[in-house]
Amino acid sequence: MSWRLAVDIGGTFTDVVALQEDSGELHLAKVPSTPDDPANGFIDGIEHIVDVSGVSSGDIGAVFHGTTVATNAILQRKYSPLGLMITSGYREALEVARQTVPGEFGDITWWIKPERVVPLELVRSVEGRLDVEGNEVTPIDPIEVRALALEFKRLGIKALAVSLLHSYRNPMHEEQVRDVIKEVYPECFISISSDILREYREYERTNTTCLNTALMPLLSNYHEKLEQHLHSRKITAPFYIMRSSGGLAQAEEISRLPIAAALSGPAAGVIAACHFGNLSGFPNIICFDVGGTSADICLVEDGTPRMLTEGRVDIYDVKTPMIDIHTVGAGGGSIAWLAGGRSLKVGPDSAGADPGPACYGRGGELPTVTDANLVLGRLTSSLAGGGVELDYDGAAKAVGTIATALNLELTAAADGILRIAIENMAAGIRTVSVKRGRDPRDYALVAFGGAGPLHACYLADWLDMKQVLIPPSPGVTSAYGLLLTDVRIDLVHTDVQREDQLDRGRVGLQFDELEARVTKRLGGEGFDSSSIELTHFLDMRYGGQAYEIRIPMAVSSDPMAKRLTAAIGAFHIAHKDLYGYSYEGREPVEIVNVGVTGLGLLKRPQIPAAITGNSAPDAALRDKVEVYFPQSRGKVTCPIYIRSELKAGNLVDGPAIVEQYDSTTVINPGWRGRIDEWGSLVLTKR
Repeated sequence: MSWRLAVDIGGTFTDVVALQEDSGELHLAKVPSTPDDPANGFIDGIEHIVDVSGVSSGDIGAVFHGTTVATNAILQRKYSPLGLMITSGYREALEVARQTVPGEFGDITWWIKPERVVPLELVRSVEGRLDVEGNEVTPIDPIEVRALALEFKRLGIKALAVSLLHSYRNPMHEEQVRDVIKEVYPECFISISSDILREYREYERTNTTCLNTALMPLLSNYHEKLEQHLHSRKITAPFYIMRSSGGLAQAEEISRLPIAAALSGPAAGVIAACHFGNLSGFPNIICFDVGGTSADICLVEDGTPRMLTEGRVDIYDVKTPMIDIHTVGAGGGSIAWLAGGRSLKVGPDSAGADPGPACYGRGGELPTVTDANLVLGRLTSSLAGGGVELDYDGAAKAVGTIATALNLELTAAADGILRIAIENMAAGIRTVSVKRGRDPRDYALVAFGGAGPLHACYLADWLDMKQVLIPPSPGVTSAYGLLLTDVRIDLVHTDVQREDQLDRGRVGLQFDELEARVTKRLGGEGFDSSSIELTHFLDMRYGGQAYEIRIPMAVSSDPMAKRLTAAIGAFHIAHKDLYGYSYEGREPVEIVNVGVTGLGLLKRPQIPAAITGNSAPDAALRDKVEVYFPQSRGKVTCPIYIRSELKAGNLVDGPAIVEQYDSTTVINPGWRGRIDEWGSLVLTKR
């Protein structure tokens, strides 16, 4: 019997899932996260799940991990100091950056550029030059490189980035520099831009390479600590880390390429939400993942999330494949506060795992969204299967500070906190939908995370959405998503060609070269041809534009001319869909990048169908409680149902509460819940 373990570290809780591959037997665990040292939360989670499931080390076939360690290091500036070697004459590339000014600053006269990843005093110029085609103009001087490497060593800089002009065309010079550095400074962490981002645009390529280098010591030490613990438990199974793109990579690969995991935290949740949405007949969904710190939101159409080729982590532009996820600072631990002494605000600051909300009884005194829910009766006496006992008096005291300051009743203050949190969440959903020409009412809301189901109906009412889907184990859905993912490699080659001057044979050769490299790398990880799936893509734009749209292309034996014509047609459609217009027939299309995505297909776990019952949920009824709903203008009596006792076909009319180990679902008045054949709770507005 082979088991898979998945560990997802959030800001408040670390979620762990153990799944038996063939039978679908599932064990869940939630343990407090340890922000000061996330590895301890991982270790605690592994210890707990092994104990409760009784799984032996020899039966564990793979371990999967989703983490925000890289993201948090960037947010908190807790990465290693580094040096940069760059082509002579381009030492100020990071200082110049881009002309683009964030919209809120109006114009460049009012905007102060954010601090650079590498201060200018740690940037060194390297002689040697390639032309735009990658041909050598001036060779690298190894004596100069050796002297620079030794200088950085004397300065105590243990991480070096190398970004040389036109190395996306020819990595020869960067590889020579790397080899010299390794010779004289072997313990140094090194990234060369041609390994990190084989694309043009010097600023993005250099910035991404520098961030990758800065994260290497931290992630290497983190993964080493985790693997040492796994080995101490005699767990020698493959250890995979989630990428920002929604695929997996071996931990060793992420130690070398940590920037690929910089936005990986919520990616697994989106994969799982798509899976359960497709099973239940909802290909068009809005993913709503709410934990203790934030809400992660993603719009999905036809069962596939939108992919980005670049994004931003805090103040830094990063160019790496990632799922398009929008994050707002609205979670269960978001703190309520008064601006100017009278204006109620919620978030973005969070009580986190330590001390946590006031109701956790761990020393927290500030009112949070969780405290407001407890005061309103939407939460009962405990979380995580009794692992966290909730203190009503502590919550009431914290929320009472807001009530007193605003001269409100306690219930009114708690409702105000919740309303503002819901509006913050709704604003995030409008960002990924309305601002892109999509109507959220045309989508089902898939709510998960520890606090997603708690707020789902309220949010859906707020946005006039008619359907909500709660996965079977919503509180650990992101951890479960790690088990539904394949190993993924994306390789890209820049080759700008206009539609009217297109060398189709050259494009075909580039696809062939990238395919061979992807297949070789996946083969090195144990995948044969029968378990490798390849997809081609092109990054395209209209002439004169500075941004591209990624157009996927199925691998086909059709002539390249036919495939490229179809891709250009798909680009026109995609451009009109995204921006409301196209220049078809007026402006030539340019191909900017040629790329291949390779998937190493992992065995999918079996998901058993839910036990079937009739429409009556009476057997799952546990208790009744008084809950405040604003539309009822007061508290009403709500039945509490145990989720594990509900069967497929059971109907639950709101107002009601559905409790389970990992989350609580509140069904508002006017809503009806139904357990479908896959165990998901489908909520419909009546």
